[in-house]
Amino acid sequence: MNPSALPPMPGRQPRMARMLGAGQLLAAVAGLFVAGGILLGYQFVTLRQGLQADLEIHARVLGENVAASLMFGDRDAANDVLHAFLADPALVEAVVFDTRGREFAAFRRDAGAPGALARLAPRWFGRAGFEGPVVYRGRTLGRMRLHAHTDEIGTALRNYALLFALASAGALTASALLSRRSRARVAQAEAELAYLAYTDPVTGLPNRRGGQEELDAALAQASAGGERVGLVLIDLDNFKMINDSAGHAAGDRLLHEVGARLRAVARDSDLVGRFGGDEFLVIARPLASGEQLAELATRLMEALRRPVQLDGLEATVTASAGTCVYPDDAASSGELMRNADAALYHAKGGGRNRVGEFRPAMMHATQRRAQLERDLRRALETEGLAVFYQPQFDCASERLVGVEALLRWMHPEHGFVGPDEFIPIAEECGLIVEIGQWVLERACLDAMALGRRSGAPLHVAVNVSARQFREKDFVRNVEQILARTGLPPGRLELELTESMLMQDRAAAIDFMHAVRALGVRLSIDDFGTGYSSLSYLQSFPINQLKIDRSFVRPLPDGGQMLASAVIGLAHDFGLTVVAEGVEERAQLDWLQRAGCDYAQGYLLGRPVPLSALQAQLLENCPANS
Repeated sequence: MNPSALPPMPGRQPRMARMLGAGQLLAAVAGLFVAGGILLGYQFVTLRQGLQADLEIHARVLGENVAASLMFGDRDAANDVLHAFLADPALVEAVVFDTRGREFAAFRRDAGAPGALARLAPRWFGRAGFEGPVVYRGRTLGRMRLHAHTDEIGTALRNYALLFALASAGALTASALLSRRSRARVAQAEAELAYLAYTDPVTGLPNRRGGQEELDAALAQASAGGERVGLVLIDLDNFKMINDSAGHAAGDRLLHEVGARLRAVARDSDLVGRFGGDEFLVIARPLASGEQLAELATRLMEALRRPVQLDGLEATVTASAGTCVYPDDAASSGELMRNADAALYHAKGGGRNRVGEFRPAMMHATQRRAQLERDLRRALETEGLAVFYQPQFDCASERLVGVEALLRWMHPEHGFVGPDEFIPIAEECGLIVEIGQWVLERACLDAMALGRRSGAPLHVAVNVSARQFREKDFVRNVEQILARTGLPPGRLELELTESMLMQDRAAAIDFMHAVRALGVRLSIDDFGTGYSSLSYLQSFPINQLKIDRSFVRPLPDGGQMLASAVIGLAHDFGLTVVAEGVEERAQLDWLQRAGCDYAQGYLLGRPVPLSALQAQLLENCPANS
């Protein structure tokens, strides 16, 4: 988009170019005025000194030629000498006096001519004069006096000033032309800066600042006219995955395509903007009702669901949206933004790829989420989080073989906050990577302590989030944690979800091979709830499948066929099987008969802190040994 094509917004007109032009002109005039005054003063001093030097030369010549006339009293000869100065137009008077001070001979330029008296009178620049003795061989014969007018100095200065004025006018004209070009460049630069300040360079849409100003202006106009304004906040659900896997250039092209699709669906009177990252907004104006806004948001979502071609790859983008209406749901732009964000959060929490319409009850959930995010950061800094461990047992012998590390948070105000609530918050705000690394190191340290207490090499299973999986340094961090804690790699097991791995199978295979190269075990968590593709069991270098509790719950009265198929399939691929959610003895008995390798659940042991698990190990140590 051309910066010059942007419509000016109120209060945004550039002023720097005009100020620069006026400032340059004033500076140039002032500079020329000062320089002209200095040069004219210097010229006057130079001309005056030159005139005085001429008088001194005339006096020397006069003294040499009139000395004889004074000695012999020859006035006529003296007057002839004096009249020779007629050739010098500047000399107006030359008088020779004898030793008694009487006038001996004189030359006065045409005293009767018009203007002569005026010439003899003092002028604007004064008169130059010389008076001194007439000396011949050390003998003083008389005195002489010479005066010259300064009219020629004035004429020369006037001519010089005229030439300087003409030169200055030319310089000012040239300066004005250059200044005009400079102002044009400055104006263009200001337009480009304004474009960058209010426009997103990737999509060409108004950015956060521009969108906020447009929203404020729309609300002011709506308030004056008694109209409604709708706001749609849009957040792409899987943009980060595409951006990380396909590259930032492909991500920028995707954002540009999203902006183009939103503009195509929105009405001409609506405004589409990018608020940053993968967030967009649509300001709907005018608006008849909230239903009309919901229909517009639905059309926007449908337009985004169409596949996008990126470097030969087909990417499918989904988005979540939150809507809010002014003045029905909010009284200000800030409240409108907060409420639309609350509706967006509600849409994401409901499964994403949907539209959420604001309801007042949503604000409580939004406020709780904001508080939990703040408190979660504080809990991570102050060790307010804890790792609990749920035992895993060998199905056949019911002997303890390992534990699964589970993150827990006892909030000082809200009490126990479930991981299903705070883990999504940690993923959205970016804390999950730091939290995951802390859990991994804590679990490795505790596994070493448990191994020493039980006398058996217990393994520890740690869940890996999708954000951790995409971190390029994750494998190196695992290696460093193993080195720091001393835990043998074979006793660490990382649990991955099916959906995480199937988003980018090539990257997932590379990641898993790198982890397996360290000697760390890999397990597919909640098997059967995601893609349940049998083909990846051959291509993924995993060690274990974990049957989801939803398949264990109906046992032994139902679900035997599916559970048996999963166990048999895993064993055919050389994988071990863990059944989670075992809560009844009958379920464990059936799993033992079906050949399941490991089991965990409330029947065998609830998640407990390390100290409680160590106490249990101490009690059961004789049995375990």
